Amino acid sequence: MYIKPRLLWIFISVFAAMASSMCSNESAWTNLTSSMDNKRLPDSVLICTFVSSSLSIIGAIVIFVTYCTIPEAKNQTRRLLIYLTIADLLTSSGNLLGAIRYSYTHRNQGLITEEHIIWHCHHPDDICAAQSLINTFSALASFSWTIIIGLHILLALVYQSEWCFTTMPKVLAHSVSWGIPLVITLTAAFKNVLGEDLSIGSGPWCWIRGCLDQEKTILWMTVSGKGWEILTYIVTAFLYIYLKYYMIRKRRREGQPNLRYSQISYRLRDDDENYVLLWFVLYILRIWGTARYVIFVYKASTGQTSVLDFDQTDMVLMHFQSVGDSSQAFFNCLLFCVMDTTVRRGLITRIFCQQNQLQGRQLNEYNQI
Repeated sequence: MYIKPRLLWIFISVFAAMASSMCSNESAWTNLTSSMDNKRLPDSVLICTFVSSSLSIIGAIVIFVTYCTIPEAKNQTRRLLIYLTIADLLTSSGNLLGAIRYSYTHRNQGLITEEHIIWHCHHPDDICAAQSLINTFSALASFSWTIIIGLHILLALVYQSEWCFTTMPKVLAHSVSWGIPLVITLTAAFKNVLGEDLSIGSGPWCWIRGCLDQEKTILWMTVSGKGWEILTYIVTAFLYIYLKYYMIRKRRREGQPNLRYSQISYRLRDDDENYVLLWFVLYILRIWGTARYVIFVYKASTGQTSVLDFDQTDMVLMHFQSVGDSSQAFFNCLLFCVMDTTVRRGLITRIFCQQNQLQGRQLNEYNQI
C-alpha cells in the first residue's frame, strides 16, 4: 500500500524535472525561440514524440502478452484494460506516424514559411488525413473505456453487480466506446475538418485543420476530443473520490483497516485497487494538451495572436503534451503490470522457468554429444 504513492510521486518528479531543466537552460530557450521564428518545431518535440510513442507501443505489447500468458490475473477488469490498451496503442501509433510524416514533410524543406504551412493545411496529404482519423477515434475511445473501467469498479465493489456477465450491458459498453467515437470521427471526416492542425492543439501530428475559421476550429476541437477529455477528468475524479470514501467507511464500519477489494467482491482482485488511479495517470499525462487548448481558446477569443505564433509557455506545454499524449499505454503498463503483484510474479516465474528449460535442453544436448 506504500508503493502506490511512491509511484505517483515518481510521475510528478519526472515532469517537474523536465520543466525545471528546460526553464533553466538558456541555450535551449534560444533554440526554441529560433525554431518558433522559423515556423518549425524544434527537434526536442519530435524526440519526445518518438521516444514516448515507442515506449507506449512496447507497453501495450507487454499488457497484451501478460493478459494471454498469466491466467491467474484475468478478470473482467483486466479485459476492460485490454480494450483501453487497444485505443491507446492506436493513439501512440498515430502520433508516431505523424511525427515521422512531419520529419519527412517539413524537416527536409530548406525554409519553412507561413505560406508553406498554410498550403499544407489546405491540401493535407493522405497520411495526414488517415493519421488524424485514427487519432481522433482512438482518443475518444480511450476516454470512454477509462470511464467504463471506473464504473465497473464502482458497480462491482459498491453494488455487487455482475453487469459484465450479461449480454446487453456488454453490447452497450462496446457500442458506446467504439460506436460514438466512430460516428464523431466519420462526421468530422465528412465535414473535411481533419488534417494539418499547425500544431495548435497537438504536437507534430495532425488533428483538426488549423486553417479553418477559428470558431469552427474550436468547435471541432471540443467535439472531437477536448470536450470529452474534460468530461472524463470530471467523471473519473468523482468516481475516485467516491470509491475512496466508500472504502474508508467500509473499513471503519467493519473494523478492518486492511480490507481489500477481493474481500468485498469476489469479482475483483486485490490489485484491482490500482485501477482507481487511472484518473491520475490520465491527468498527469493529458493535462498539458488541455492547458494548450484553454490558452488557444482564450487567445482566439481575444484576438491576441496568430495561430502560428507559439510563445515559450506554449512551446513548453507542447513538449509535455508530446510525451503525455503518446505514452499512456506505457504508464498503464507500469501501473498494471509492474505494480500488479500477480502479474509481476507471473512474469518473473515464467521468465525464470523458460531460462531453466532452455538451460536444461542445452545440458541434455551436451550430454548426448
